[in-house]
Amino acid sequence: MEDNGVKIVSEPVLAYSGASYADVMEYIHSLHISHADKERVAKRLALEVSQPALSAAYERIDHLCSLKNNWDGRGALAISPKIIKNIKSVLLISDNADWEHWMIAPDTNATIGLESDTTGAVISLGAYEYSYFARIDGVRHGESHIQFSPESLLELMRKFG
Repeated sequence: MEDNGVKIVSEPVLAYSGASYADVMEYIHSLHISHADKERVAKRLALEVSQPALSAAYERIDHLCSLKNNWDGRGALAISPKIIKNIKSVLLISDNADWEHWMIAPDTNATIGLESDTTGAVISLGAYEYSYFARIDGVRHGESHIQFSPESLLELMRKFG
């Protein structure tokens, strides 16, 4: 089946927990889609199976990309493409464990907020800089206007995650 030039699977595909990776790969390669699409699906499947927290972070970022202006019904701005690029650059150098305790949420001012569900630390990611706040063992930590680099943000996430 094809819709606007995009191929759509005509039957629902069920995932069985008993299916082996080889069986799933055989099924993917039997589909009538491009080789590049088959490789993309296979890489995504491997990521979902082996690294669920990282996979969930990718899915959340994909969702944030789809938000349009007024996504909250109160005038919130769509997430800036530069900020999406920034968070994706962090995803590329991170490990599954780096995302296990972080929640990713859109901010109404077109930025992304990260919050640790273990420490309560909060990071606000902008286009060119980020800021953070954490209260760990009664000690306040925080800084504003830190120049963004994927490495420095990931280091901070590891410190306060």
